[in-house]
Amino acid sequence: MRRIALLSLALLAVSALAGCGAGSDQPQVVSLTPGQVKQQFQKATGRPLEPTAVSDPAWDQLGYGLNQSEKLVQRYGIFNVYVGKPGKGASLSQLFKDKATEKPLARGTGGIYWELDSQSKTWVAYKRYSGNVVLVWFSGSKEQAADERFQRLDSILSGLPG
Repeated sequence: MRRIALLSLALLAVSALAGCGAGSDQPQVVSLTPGQVKQQFQKATGRPLEPTAVSDPAWDQLGYGLNQSEKLVQRYGIFNVYVGKPGKGASLSQLFKDKATEKPLARGTGGIYWELDSQSKTWVAYKRYSGNVVLVWFSGSKEQAADERFQRLDSILSGLPG
């Protein structure tokens, strides 16, 4: 009888650990705050990102503002970083849909999703970091090309936890 009770307790402990994700091959999703993203940019560039004037219940939008210096534009290009708010991470999936057709964007090399901007006829790159951070980078190019400006941003955001 004692052996059955011990076996039952052991099975209960193993199932509890499995339910928490312990021993799972699934990566744990990390939700970051806008402050953590701003701090990462501060550390890497000497200048934190700032919240944009646009407010959304699903995410915080960060960037260097509308009146960026030419030096910043040459170094990083035009971009925004979206940080999904707690419980709203699924809303970021809307960024990975074609704005005109609502069809999912195809994932390309390096985890980059590309969308052709209907106004400028240039390509926009989207890439997810951690569980709730998305970079949106405007290439200004008629071809899908992640240049050194994108690579700099990718390097900074790849250093985030998760």
